[in-house]
Amino acid sequence: MRKLNYIWLALILGFMSCTTTNVIVEPGVYDDFNIADYKTYSFLEVDQSNTEVPAFSQSVVYLKKEIAKQLAARGLSEDPSSPELKINLGIVIENKEQTRETNLATDPFMYTGQRNYTWSSQEIVVNNYKEGTLTVHLVDSETNQAAWAGVVSEIIPNKQAKKQEAIEKAVQEIFESIDNN
Repeated sequence: MRKLNYIWLALILGFMSCTTTNVIVEPGVYDDFNIADYKTYSFLEVDQSNTEVPAFSQSVVYLKKEIAKQLAARGLSEDPSSPELKINLGIVIENKEQTRETNLATDPFMYTGQRNYTWSSQEIVVNNYKEGTLTVHLVDSETNQAAWAGVVSEIIPNKQAKKQEAIEKAVQEIFESIDNN
């Protein structure tokens, strides 16, 4: 009987891990959005004036390419002159630190014979990384109102090939969220 409970627990956890998403959408606001109501789209310009990193421009190009691929799969075509749906992208990249707290088991003190020795726990940096946050606004051209908006955050890999995989995964998650709307 116990073995059966473990099997059920494994199946439930496996199912939950397959359905989780990193995309945050304000609940109840975009419930009536249906991407099939639109036939054409266009990207609004991404402001790149605050960045000196050439890889950022490459990532924006790849991001737009992945979004265009997802939109084409849903029957939309690009029309810069009179799109039904405008796509606004917001991109934020933050430098972050991963820390841990020291303890006597992993960071023992070194006694040197002084009687006034004290040891205290500290936060130490164990890793530096970048986290990217992508905000996607799908704007209805007729009303000039957001028809759908979502946010996804991911750790940015160091290697360019891995960056492209991360962008692909983030865009796929966004469109899965749109489809499950």
